[in-house]
Amino acid sequence: MSKKSDSKTENLQSRIEDINEEDVRNWLISHPDFLSNNAGLLAPSLPSERVTGDGVIDMQSVLVNRLQKEIADLSAAQNEFIKASRANSHTQNMVHASVKAILSATSLNHFVHILTQDLPELLEIDVITLCIEDGPVSLPEMTGLQRLKEGSIERANWHGREIILRAVAPKSKAIFGPAKDLVHSDALIKLDVPSLHANAMIAFGSRESDHFQQDQGTELLTFLAITMQSCLQMWLEQKSD
Repeated sequence: MSKKSDSKTENLQSRIEDINEEDVRNWLISHPDFLSNNAGLLAPSLPSERVTGDGVIDMQSVLVNRLQKEIADLSAAQNEFIKASRANSHTQNMVHASVKAILSATSLNHFVHILTQDLPELLEIDVITLCIEDGPVSLPEMTGLQRLKEGSIERANWHGREIILRAVAPKSKAIFGPAKDLVHSDALIKLDVPSLHANAMIAFGSRESDHFQQDQGTELLTFLAITMQSCLQMWLEQKSD
């Protein structure tokens, strides 16, 4: 073989190595008849049932199967979207019912009772406690009202946020009292209640692990917590009058 021929072969090899999938895809798009005229090139990469004994490819069957798969994928995505929409609507309804219940309170004690005894059923969770650090404001001894030592709330891992969601919650008698063994997943939300002169938070507990997860949306929970803190502030102001 001559030197000229060797150089030509090397140049061709170099050009082939520079070609990538995008180049091939673009070339095929610009030459739509290539695969039809060279159908035999596809035979090795297709399932045996798509190639006849004569090596002829059943392209119609291939295209139909591809479309059927795309339709199935779209249908699955649509079902997931509908499922998520229904779950979100259900959560909104639960939160709206909870807000209505909170607003129906007729006293501070009634408010705490609704918060800790009625809302768990409305929100389909297992336990809710109102946690307030020791402070100058005297509060009644009530089920679900947990008094914490000063500084307890700030020691939690808030990471600069006002809410903590834990798929696996540590067992805490201080937060959940006698229900501590029941809780496997929890959500903690700080409450800003100036009249308390102490830190406070609302704690939601579920017996289901992963009921609360770090990456889930918190808009509705935050909205509910803001409603709680506003009502608690209102009842404390009335109590001090």
